[in-house]
Formats: sequence, structure tokens, C-alpha cells
Amino acid sequence: MLKKIVPNTVMFAKILVFINLFGYVFGGNNNLVGITILIILLVLMQEDLTKKPIENLIKLTSINLISGILTHLSSQNMWVGFSLNFVALATIGYFFSSRLNKTLVVPFGLHYLFMLYSPVTGIDFDKRLMGLVAGAVLVMITQFIIHPKSSQSENKPLELVEVNEDTSLYKTVRVIGRDYSVHRVRGAYAFRIGLITAITAFIVAFFNLQEGRWIVYTVFSLTELYSENCTIRSKQRVQGTIFGAVIILVLFVFIKDNSIRAMIILVGGYLDSFTTNYRDKMICVTVSVIASTALINNTLYAAVNRISYILIGTILALIVDKLVFKKQLNDFKEIKKIQE
Repeated sequence: MLKKIVPNTVMFAKILVFINLFGYVFGGNNNLVGITILIILLVLMQEDLTKKPIENLIKLTSINLISGILTHLSSQNMWVGFSLNFVALATIGYFFSSRLNKTLVVPFGLHYLFMLYSPVTGIDFDKRLMGLVAGAVLVMITQFIIHPKSSQSENKPLELVEVNEDTSLYKTVRVIGRDYSVHRVRGAYAFRIGLITAITAFIVAFFNLQEGRWIVYTVFSLTELYSENCTIRSKQRVQGTIFGAVIILVLFVFIKDNSIRAMIILVGGYLDSFTTNYRDKMICVTVSVIASTALINNTLYAAVNRISYILIGTILALIVDKLVFKKQLNDFKEIKKIQE
């Protein structure tokens, strides 16, 4: 733990500087975009995109701009948004799970959802599009810094690489007279995550639920490729949310100064860098979220709201996991052998 303090503190400071700089250049309303671009950058640091730099730059730029435009259109009309959100998130779910995990699905999915729930118009939208292009360029610049040209590693990210070519994992689907080979696990996952997230986003918009985005984030985060993981993560998310809410309620009983309360938001984010499991991460996230909301609303109201929405999202995710194309890892011995 002590060995992590210095590097984690330095990294946290760099993150704060980047987010503030991004907001200064592209507008404060686009701060969340800066956060998700940074997350994508950090995740892709584990990969080497330098073997096909132009191709990967075009892919990243296209993904960013398409996400930005679709979320803009979706936020304007809930009916149009339902279709666009389903297509966008199902596409992200399928193509970014090519290695049968959510390593790339989560950052690109949250990238989409954060833009959906921080809509901008006019000059701010223009700045958002410029920021998305700049984000793609920044990712590639970072790639050349951490992966010198002498690197012999394979260029696999953003390539639709299949983990297993066993034909038993695929089924043929006919669409408009053409046959397509669809991976059984990834296809089911893509449909589930696209459907449940789109439906939830529509309901939130239809009833104009304050902070309803928490339900959407929850169903997106808890929808898994395999049912076993959904059950485990659901339990951890609920536990982390309740523990985090209790912590912030106790702290705010003694802390009345808003400037100190605001500092707790940063403390929660800082401590998140030390977490090693999903439950503890949710504790830190909950502390930060409720603390920020409580600066405007009553603390108890914010805590109850957060817990209620997380519970609703969790229940919805579990229901869809059980009823819509349920897949269990134990049912796919070929995949289980690879992951072991």
C-alpha cells in the first residue's frame, strides 16, 4: 500500500491537471468528455497501436465523432434516442468484446453515456467535436511515447480479433438476404447491453427522472458476457453503494463547511486509485457522487436517491440477464479452457 502512495498521488494530480486543461480549452461543459478520453487513453496504454498509426487514428477519430453526433441526436428526442442508443451500445458491446472481456467495452461505453447525459449545443457542441478529434490524436501521440518503433509487440487493439475460431461458437444470421456469422456469446451480450441500456435511457427521459442516469450507468455496468459475473458484480455494487452512502452520511453530520465537503469529492476519487475490487471502487464512487450531489440537495435525500436508483438498475440488469439470451461460462467449455 505504501509503495502505491507516491505513484498514485502523482497520477491523480496529473489527471486533475489534464481534466482542468481539457475543460479550459474545450469548455467546462465538456469536462466529462475529458475524463472519458483519459480513461480510454489509459486503457489503450496496455496495447500497441503504432504498427498501423494512420488506420488506428482514423478508427479512433471516427468512433469519437460518431459517438458525439449520435449522443447529440439522442439527447434531442427520446424516441429517436431509443433506436440510436440501442444500435450504438450494441455495436460497442459486440465489436469491443472481441477478446471475450469488457476491457474495451467499459471505457468506450461510458464515453458514449457520459456524452449522452452531458448534452451541449451551439459553440459547446462544436468544441466537443474538436475535443473528440484532439482526444484521438492525443491517444496516438501517447502510443508513440510508450511504444517506440522498435517494439515487436502485436498490434491487436481495435482490430476485430477473434479469441477462438471454433465454428461451434458462431451461428449464421440472415439479414436482408445476406448471411452473417455472429459469435454466440458476444452477439447475445451485445443485444442485451444495447436493449436494456436503450430501454432504461428511454424510461429515464420519458419520466424526466432527476439523476436517472444513475440507473442507466448501473444497467450498463452490470450487464456481463456471462451470467455468473452479473450476479457477483450486482451484489458488490449494491454493497459498495450502501457502505459509501453510510460513510458520507456520517461524515456530513460532523462536516458542515461546504468547502471541506467539496474536498471529500476529491478524496473519494483519490482513494479509488487504491481499490482492488469492484465493491471498494463503488464505495469510493458513491462517496464522491453523493458528496457532489449533497452540495446542492439534502444529504439524506441524495443518499436515498442514489441507493434507490442503484437498486432499480441492479434489479433490471438481473432480470434481463436471466431472461434475455442468458449465457453462462460453464456452458462454453471451449472459452473456459482459453480463459483458464
